[in-house]
Amino acid sequence: MSSESIILEKDGPICNLIMNRPSVMNAIDASMVECFKSVLEKIENDKTIKVIILSGAGGNFSSGADLNLLANADYAPETLNMLRGLRKVMLQLHNLDQPIVTKVRGVAYGFGANLALAGDFVVSSNNARFSEVFVNINAMIDGGGSYYLPRLVGLAKAKELALLGEEFSGKEAKEIGLIYKSVDENELDAAVLEVAKKLSKKEPAALSLIKEALDNSLHMSFSEALEWEFSHQAIMIQSKEHKTLLKKLLKR
Repeated sequence: MSSESIILEKDGPICNLIMNRPSVMNAIDASMVECFKSVLEKIENDKTIKVIILSGAGGNFSSGADLNLLANADYAPETLNMLRGLRKVMLQLHNLDQPIVTKVRGVAYGFGANLALAGDFVVSSNNARFSEVFVNINAMIDGGGSYYLPRLVGLAKAKELALLGEEFSGKEAKEIGLIYKSVDENELDAAVLEVAKKLSKKEPAALSLIKEALDNSLHMSFSEALEWEFSHQAIMIQSKEHKTLLKKLLKR
């Protein structure tokens, strides 16, 4: 499936979701938001998709919200609808059963930076350019940045990134623990595909529940996390897939 602003390509169990506005560094406008919502609904309902690779066309991930849209944001209801659409997209991504591998090259600014962080595995080129640019344009951090940053790098570093709004490289993002991996530009495609293929060989139910458990644990006490784990484990160890894999291990 393809549209003006989103391309969806399936390669077996791996789905490539590509933002496609390269002339404006994949800046996000209202039409892209609507397309995102539609495409993500299709992915939610397609049980043959086991892994999602999220990227941008034309050498950049995303420069964030379209500046023309921001410059003309003088009609509050229209702006609010756009922001509600962005919220819906981020919730859809967060709630997907399938793991997301984000491929970042070029620019990941503002909402684009936090869209990248929606990935369960963020793989970047060393020379990619990230920035929580909001403070530089007198705007509020969005796209889940206030949620992701403290959890990934701690509150002190999160404040540095968000309140100074300075640019930092993919290599620096890896060094501070913001992302999973940073590689040379010419190795990026292969590195992303390697992770996606590894994930595609895992059982979907286990991937989905472990992903949910880790996310939920941020809001739980230790006792609550244990209860969640064991209540779901009681179901998982009865599955046919578990018993088959266990037999294989016992034969080694």
